[in-house]
Amino acid sequence: MRNLFAKLWADDAGVVTIEYLVLGVFLAIALIVGVASLASAVNSELSELANTILTFNTSYAVSGQSSCVANVGGSNAVDTVGTIHIAPTTSGTANPVDDSACN
Repeated sequence: MRNLFAKLWADDAGVVTIEYLVLGVFLAIALIVGVASLASAVNSELSELANTILTFNTSYAVSGQSSCVANVGGSNAVDTVGTIHIAPTTSGTANPVDDSACN
């Protein structure tokens, strides 16, 4: 029995393979932790980008136009988070056109 343990203790055949195996396990663990950390950072940045895009205000207002022969009422749109409200700026009645300046 003592001879068997002495032979096993002196045998170096599988040491390099075990060292590579341990190194591979450590690299795999480091890779998994790094990818998980990267995924968390990317998710955080994309969430911040989404919140920034949601805060954009795309409201607008256009006043009416008039000339010697016609007039057009304006319009506006008020953008709130999640909805948009579009409404004309005039009540829908035609404004009288002053054609004295056209003559």
